[in-house]
Amino acid sequence: MAIGAPAHANQPDVSVTDDGQIVYYNGSGTPTELSPKGKFMQAVLAPDDRMVAFIEVLVEGTPAYDDTRTQLWIADGVTGKARVLFKSRPGSDPKSMMAAMWNPVFSLNGGFVYVETEAWVTSAAIHQINVKTGAEKFVIDGSIRGVMRTGPHRGALLVGRHLYPKNPEDGAYDEVHLVRPDGEVLLIVPGSRDDDGEASVERWLKAKGWSAW
Repeated sequence: MAIGAPAHANQPDVSVTDDGQIVYYNGSGTPTELSPKGKFMQAVLAPDDRMVAFIEVLVEGTPAYDDTRTQLWIADGVTGKARVLFKSRPGSDPKSMMAAMWNPVFSLNGGFVYVETEAWVTSAAIHQINVKTGAEKFVIDGSIRGVMRTGPHRGALLVGRHLYPKNPEDGAYDEVHLVRPDGEVLLIVPGSRDDDGEASVERWLKAKGWSAW
């Protein structure tokens, strides 16, 4: 993809080119390169429409060996300044292992970035990283489905989780939970254990008049 106009006219935007380069566009469509060409991906724009978080793949590993390595970058779209916010951190404890990070999402105030990490065999882990300091903390097991944008739980995370019942014979199941940034589960999205889990989340949000992404 060549550098061109943003997806939404008169609104800041960010894109990833076919050459693996992160490009920010201001409201007038003027591009600013935030990275060189390479293995950069999954760029997301902060709520202030200025800061950008993105992933760089350092080592393309194989699932059988769990040797993928990535790091998280943060950049200012206006000035073009970019820096590594969190480096790859291998480890043996699934709750602290940060070897491979994916799917960055900003908190509502833009002060934190949530990422998924490769953790357990059956589940990823979610971590919160401070944009200013790079301080990290484990939030909960699971995958990020979105951040609540409206309603009484603004700022909470929608998290898809793979769970096991007390009776192993009942088999594992998946649910979507509403989770506070400190990891406390607020509620289970009604119907999300069903086969149409994703659809149930959309129905629930619509019924409540809330939004999340």
